[in-house]
Amino acid sequence: MEKQTKNIITREWVEKELRFYNTADIRSTLVLCGALSLLFVLLTVGLVWGFFALFKNIWLKILLSVLMGGLTSAPVWINLLSLIVSLKERKLLNCGEFDIVTRDVSYKSEKMVYRHIQEYLHFSDFKEFSVGHTTFQLASAGDTFYIVHYNAKKDIKLLYSAKMYELQ
Repeated sequence: MEKQTKNIITREWVEKELRFYNTADIRSTLVLCGALSLLFVLLTVGLVWGFFALFKNIWLKILLSVLMGGLTSAPVWINLLSLIVSLKERKLLNCGEFDIVTRDVSYKSEKMVYRHIQEYLHFSDFKEFSVGHTTFQLASAGDTFYIVHYNAKKDIKLLYSAKMYELQ
């Protein structure tokens, strides 16, 4: 019996991983949306009530109420957009519209992001992908990786080194 030296990945296993991360994204977004709604709905109602009590001109009251209501509820709407993206990914996942391809690393790069250095791997035909420090240190230009992405999209969802994983 041959000794197994690489972890085995299959399409079914990758689909379970994608589902796990997608479900976590949806749940965390819903929880955050609920918490933000409680906070910002109260803030919006308070500001709108304040404008109605402060000004006498009805058109000024309405204009300022709509503007402040839109601004103060913006975090909720932005979070809802994130939820829509996650639900679209769920739909693609349910249709099985993801692919696993092999690509070689074109080059590596580092960028300063919010006071720390973020490390990226670059592949042809795909957007740059942020990786952990160990993956970055072990990778070099020309190394082969298994890239998981949704069909017709350039975003990498998951990444596996061919040195450590074998696709079956």
